[in-house]
Amino acid sequence: MAFGFLGTMRQNHEDTKDSAAAVGEGLRDFRSSGKGDHALPLSPGTIFGGDELAENMMCREKSMSWGYLFKHYRHAMLWAALMATPFVFQGYATTLLSDLFSYGPFMSKFGRPLSGQTENAIPIPWQTGITIASACGRLMGLWMAPYVLRFVGYRTSSDAGLVLAFFSTVIGMFSLGAENPLAVFLVGQLCLAVPMGLLQGIILPYISDVTPLQLRAPASAVINLFPLAGQFVSAAVLRGAPLVGDPNWSIMYPFLVNLVWLLLLRHMICMAPESPVYLVQRGHDVQARLVLGRLHRCPDLAPDTALSVLKAVDAHEKRTSGETGLLRCFRGVHLRRTEIAVMVSITQQCVGMPLVSYPLQLLHQDGLSTPPALRITFGLLGLFSLSTLLAMPTMRFVGRRTLWLAGLALELTILVALGGLDLYESHGSEDVSVMIAYLTLFLGLVYHFTTGPVCYAIVAETPATRVKVETNALACAAHTLLSIVNVFLVPQLLASEPLGWNMGSRAALVWAGTTAACLAWAWFRLPETKDRSPTEMDLLFKEHKVAARQWPAATF
Repeated sequence: MAFGFLGTMRQNHEDTKDSAAAVGEGLRDFRSSGKGDHALPLSPGTIFGGDELAENMMCREKSMSWGYLFKHYRHAMLWAALMATPFVFQGYATTLLSDLFSYGPFMSKFGRPLSGQTENAIPIPWQTGITIASACGRLMGLWMAPYVLRFVGYRTSSDAGLVLAFFSTVIGMFSLGAENPLAVFLVGQLCLAVPMGLLQGIILPYISDVTPLQLRAPASAVINLFPLAGQFVSAAVLRGAPLVGDPNWSIMYPFLVNLVWLLLLRHMICMAPESPVYLVQRGHDVQARLVLGRLHRCPDLAPDTALSVLKAVDAHEKRTSGETGLLRCFRGVHLRRTEIAVMVSITQQCVGMPLVSYPLQLLHQDGLSTPPALRITFGLLGLFSLSTLLAMPTMRFVGRRTLWLAGLALELTILVALGGLDLYESHGSEDVSVMIAYLTLFLGLVYHFTTGPVCYAIVAETPATRVKVETNALACAAHTLLSIVNVFLVPQLLASEPLGWNMGSRAALVWAGTTAACLAWAWFRLPETKDRSPTEMDLLFKEHKVAARQWPAATF
């Protein structure tokens, strides 16, 4: 009997070696092959342990039409859009902060008389300090996001963030009567930025959790719209605030609008369902099944089947990934996923978007008054919003990698053209100034059609589910850190001498260099995530380690 047992073990060992050799040979054939479809030796179906319903459900998600999705998944779309609305508040608060420094009533109340000026102004050191405090608060909130979420979930985290933002806004209002109003205002902005970072860290993972495969990218791209809406509201509020009459109320009016908006957001988000992925990871299967029933009314997909898919994916990631946490994002194959998320987020700050405000500066230099400039601002925001809306269906047919590379190539071309036109602008040609304005507008349109919305889709689809919040927090933190660099760099590049370098449109060449570097990275390192389920992404990243350019050709 012992010899028979040893013989069986030897035979199983030989079979295992043959199987491993076959898998290795299949991978070598795939990596050494050229173009075309190539089948990988390990199928996503192995993750489901023979559950045909779960495997068929993952395949069914890939072929769902938009009409089918809008009909049966409209509740998921509604909750995803609702949970993303805090980005309107973020866009409003961020734009309001920068606009207040040049807002007449605010300068009169908070400013100080500077040498050579008859009116009060906000000292540059205070502007810098308030801006840095806001960025530091956001970084603190991003660091807190994974830990807060782990204990209380998405809905409670969002609720806590909105409550904290409400009371932080009140601190800013109290600064009007303070002995040192700028110091109190700085504390208020620091406190306000913490919940902004917290919300920024959890919103995108929530959208990824509640939407099906074919809706994940468009729903994530909607985030690019909401900060634009916040900028629109901020411009309108500051335009109408002086009509109040009383200087103190004209300052408090923008903050009161923020308070009302936060109250509405809190009441809406309290009705949102918890993430089913979060519930499965915490072992709350009954609650997860109920939530899945709220998110869709799909006749082909029972909540039990959807639940089995989530449980299978979570079990697979537990076996292969182990624990969660920020440090896990820098270990093993998660490092590659973190690299992708961080790099696409950084790219948003490296493609010259600060230059989009350059045409408005030219218009102000030509003597246009505030109302025409305001109308131009509204027009630009409307065009940028339209570009983002057009990007959503485009991603479905073109893909993320293709649209990303095309956008970077166009942005690089525009930036080089802008830098070259500076040679002719120095001769005082009005036609060249108009051409620079049009090219800068085109740069903004390209950004909001490609780099802006596609970034959110890639960051939503790339991370593993168990470290999704951590990866998103790291990506947002990198984006915030680079935005601080731009806050100081852009005025230095564009300001007239002796305050700055007076580079004008030549500053575009600086971003042309960074855009070229981002394009080179994306060509070699950015994979195509279109129509890839979480299980397929897991296999391509972990088991097969397929090169980025070979992802479209990989089949199972």
